[in-house]
Amino acid sequence: MRRRPDKPNPKETNLSTNQNSYEKIFDYVCGNLADRPDYPPLTLAQNAGYEVQGVVVDKTGMPILGATVVEKGTTNGVSTGIDGDYAIRVASPESVIEVSYVGYKTVELVASSSLLARLTLEEDAMGIDDVVVIGYGTVKKNDMTGSVVAVKAEEFNRGAVVSAQDMLKGKVPGVHIIPGDGGPGSSSTIRIRGAASLNASNDPLIVIDGVPIASDGGTGMANPLETINPNDIESFTVLKDASAAAIYGSRASNGVILITTKKGSMARGPQVTFEAQAAWTSPAVRFDLMDGGDYLRTMRTMLNEYPSTYAYGSGILTGANSAGIGNGDNSVWTPKFVDTPADVPAGWKVMVDPIDHSKLIAYQDNDQQKQWFDDSYWMNYYVGVNGGNDKVQYAASAGYTKDGGIGINTDFSRFTFHGNTSFKILRNLKATTVFDYSETKGNTLPSSGIATYWTTVGRGMFMPATHRDYLDDGTPAQGTNNTTISAAWFDRYYTSNYTARRMTANFNLEWEIVDGLRAVMQVANHNYYRIDNQRLAGNAISNQRRTYEKWGQTNRFSTQGYLNYRKTFAQDHTIEGTVGFDYMKNTVNGLSLTVTGADSDKVPTLAAGTDATGWADTNTNEALSSYFGRLNYDYKKKYLFMFTFRADGSSKFAEGNRWGYFPAASAGWVVSEEKFWNVRNFNSFKIRASYGLTGNNYIGLYDAYGGFGATSIYNGASAILPTALPNMRLKWETTHQLDIGVDMGFFNDRIRLMADYYNKKTTDLLFSVTLPDTSGYGSARQNVGSVRFYGAEVELSTVNIQSKNFTWTTDFTYSFNMNKVLSLPDEYRYKDVDGKDAWRIGGYTMSETGFRFGGTAVGERMGRIYGYKTAYIIETEAQADAALYDVNSHGIRRSDGRSIAGRKDIGDYEWLNRAGSARTADGSEQINDEDMFLLGYVTPHSTGGMNNTFKYRNLSLSVYVDYALGHSVYNYMYTRGLQTSMGNCNWNLIYDANDCWQKPGDNTKLARLSANDADGGNKNYSRISDINVQKGDYLCLRDVTLSYSFPKRWIGKLGLGNLTVSVSGNTLVYWTKVKGVSPESAVASSGSSTGMYSVVNTSSADYNIYPPTRKVMFSLKATF
Repeated sequence: MRRRPDKPNPKETNLSTNQNSYEKIFDYVCGNLADRPDYPPLTLAQNAGYEVQGVVVDKTGMPILGATVVEKGTTNGVSTGIDGDYAIRVASPESVIEVSYVGYKTVELVASSSLLARLTLEEDAMGIDDVVVIGYGTVKKNDMTGSVVAVKAEEFNRGAVVSAQDMLKGKVPGVHIIPGDGGPGSSSTIRIRGAASLNASNDPLIVIDGVPIASDGGTGMANPLETINPNDIESFTVLKDASAAAIYGSRASNGVILITTKKGSMARGPQVTFEAQAAWTSPAVRFDLMDGGDYLRTMRTMLNEYPSTYAYGSGILTGANSAGIGNGDNSVWTPKFVDTPADVPAGWKVMVDPIDHSKLIAYQDNDQQKQWFDDSYWMNYYVGVNGGNDKVQYAASAGYTKDGGIGINTDFSRFTFHGNTSFKILRNLKATTVFDYSETKGNTLPSSGIATYWTTVGRGMFMPATHRDYLDDGTPAQGTNNTTISAAWFDRYYTSNYTARRMTANFNLEWEIVDGLRAVMQVANHNYYRIDNQRLAGNAISNQRRTYEKWGQTNRFSTQGYLNYRKTFAQDHTIEGTVGFDYMKNTVNGLSLTVTGADSDKVPTLAAGTDATGWADTNTNEALSSYFGRLNYDYKKKYLFMFTFRADGSSKFAEGNRWGYFPAASAGWVVSEEKFWNVRNFNSFKIRASYGLTGNNYIGLYDAYGGFGATSIYNGASAILPTALPNMRLKWETTHQLDIGVDMGFFNDRIRLMADYYNKKTTDLLFSVTLPDTSGYGSARQNVGSVRFYGAEVELSTVNIQSKNFTWTTDFTYSFNMNKVLSLPDEYRYKDVDGKDAWRIGGYTMSETGFRFGGTAVGERMGRIYGYKTAYIIETEAQADAALYDVNSHGIRRSDGRSIAGRKDIGDYEWLNRAGSARTADGSEQINDEDMFLLGYVTPHSTGGMNNTFKYRNLSLSVYVDYALGHSVYNYMYTRGLQTSMGNCNWNLIYDANDCWQKPGDNTKLARLSANDADGGNKNYSRISDINVQKGDYLCLRDVTLSYSFPKRWIGKLGLGNLTVSVSGNTLVYWTKVKGVSPESAVASSGSSTGMYSVVNTSSADYNIYPPTRKVMFSLKATF
């Protein structure tokens, strides 16, 4: 190292005075330094004085390109070059030089220190000094008193990440991300600490770069995160408790997710990042459905056991059915007898008839499930530029994602653009502009309009493989019936697509009035537009040519301003205060229309139709005006206090209840800073506690004021009629939340543990209460009821091994969440069997005792699943004769072919009888809908994840798993694969049918296979029971990524700062007892009275059976 006081450096580049500086920046980015050795590292404006030269390396000795070297307290700085070298002139030998780089600990040394000659930066594995973004400001992580979790870019989940929420899965304790379905571009449901409401929204507030975006995001957008390019995100901050979230008041009961996008940086030249990813995709779960040959063998053998007198018996074997042989050239089914193998049509298969070995059956074997869901592709491209100096910092990027979709006629594409620029207008005045644009397009499976999930893929994928997909003329063959279609039929005649655009512009001014006092003003406009088109072309089933179109637009204008003052007194006392206002106006417009009657498919427009069968339009406005404040105080960084307050005034509520007030307070004690603390290897210990109020204003715009509809016609003229009764006393749902937590560090923070206990109580729940008939209204919204959510969270981070060349780190999260109903509306009150008051919505009532159970009740956990329980499988005729009368059984017996209601056959289930349930007319016990037992819960009580990262030199391996425990899935679709239903048994079987009971002594839990169990059988598999309510616990191998970063000495001459290649797998395997469907997507549903706690039926019309997608991805990332 050389020091030459006051001697000018002829190689120095001063950007403030050198007119050719921008040319040199360009040459630097383009990699010309290798050919132009006279160019030194980029240098900001420097003061004359004392010069320091050196090199910055990592622990392996590899040079670090782009590290920031600045003279502390000034804007004088440089960035290290390709070889990690730098040269900087500072004021004096006593000046403090600060060296920093993302992911490494910042080092401060006096300019005369010999360590600067070759400075080794240490990785900042724990990032304990990180600055965390919170509402309307930032705070050091060590100074936080609330339950706040920050996730930086380097900590995100990697792999084939399509949506921003995928980056958080399992990373934050208390945050549960539930996939809606596996469809391309599909939205996930996010829950923070379970929920806060029974009927109102439980979605968290999303805030992007300081701009609050409601959870609905706008008409048609369930989750605003789906429109953001994950590569543009710098960090997430999740505000979980009241002290952290109360600053957002009425929208914070469900927690807040703050997203900070990438910005430009000082003391760094233009840096260009390019990333390309390509993936092979496939369904992560499938039903184990029989192929054509196994289906014919199983079905023909079983059907032959039934006499032809039974409607679904052996007579089917000779008909034109999926397992019959009476099919012709134009039949939708293919099995038929052939004389010799030579008579088998090309491409068909042949087998010996299992009931007549002298006959040959020819058939087609068309895997319907594979035609609906098969392998596909996924790709992603991203380019970004980042740089700046002391005057201007900038970041811009563009990205394109294409998902071919594993489902037939489904795909997704997204184009995004992000720009962030900061200008230093004056010494103390800075302006920042942020612009985001995204356009997404996709083809989807229709959930409403022209069809539902159930009438397309739900039924279609379970058609037996013996189905004929195409007729001789090339047109698709019909399915089993008009609502059971093949993938080929869907692909030919169904169209369902959408286009969505999001544009957000944000302008921010920050004025440092005096030292410690600054003012911030921000104006933003968010616009979201989406249009959906659906069309069913003319076909052999229907020539109505049903056409549906829906568009919606949300425009959200917001402005906010606040003052922030921070001051340290007498070195030990630090106070910080923030006061401000917030205003938001939301305008929503929309229209939907369905028409039929078009004469041709060549004009696929609404105007071509002749009959309008349904229409609706929307034009609404909403405003929210707010005032907020926050006060922080700490003494010696040991005793920490924070107080927040927010007042929200919403146009949704009537005068007198329009304003809601949400205070919160928190405190922290850093015990490890006390003089008495001297615990070996226990280096940090903080206790924190908070309590506060947050609100929920997610109600209809006219629930308080009442509503009118213009959908009626009277005497030939339009009639406007009241549709909703006003309730001027309607007010906010309010959540009271207590949080107690500890933060601990061991062995110099190689082990860090954070744990929280929380208790949330939401009062004034919004219910639709039934009104008397004389009122003229069915119901009205009222504030009645309360619910409690409570639980615990743990986050553990460890550096297991750290040596010169090898590092192994582990991150583990665990969350436990429970709920309990505290009160319900009086209309649900009744006297229990002990004569005490009780409240229950729905459920069952025991006829003999009057005891009630099930539904949603005070004092019980929500989301209970009730169903029948199996006692045993009947093995003898004597047991069958002695079986209890079953009101759901058709009473068919193979021995006589007769159907006598209520009786059982050998091989049927005998169900458990619940004491006190209804009896028959003669007083005998029976099985009916009162014989229900608790089988499970809709939502898990525990969620979390674990990530292990192994690094050896430039090679890195990351293995991440996540899990959920304590929930069950009502997988009725599974037992549909054992019912042999759909008319003449034209429904495929799952291979578990081979495990069904066949003879006495069989050790199996599955009852016998019967002919059309639902329509003519004894309903062994056609009811909710412990056979199809499957334990939903799962462990998912979510992501495995192997990456290699090429040494800088290899790529430096190419002008590259970094080059990384990787291969990864995403959603590779589930370990679970749930069969055929995702154990994740079935844990939440939209219900009428209990929302996400309604029981999910996997064969219901609104359940999307689209499987999660497995990805195997290759990627390349280069930085110039």
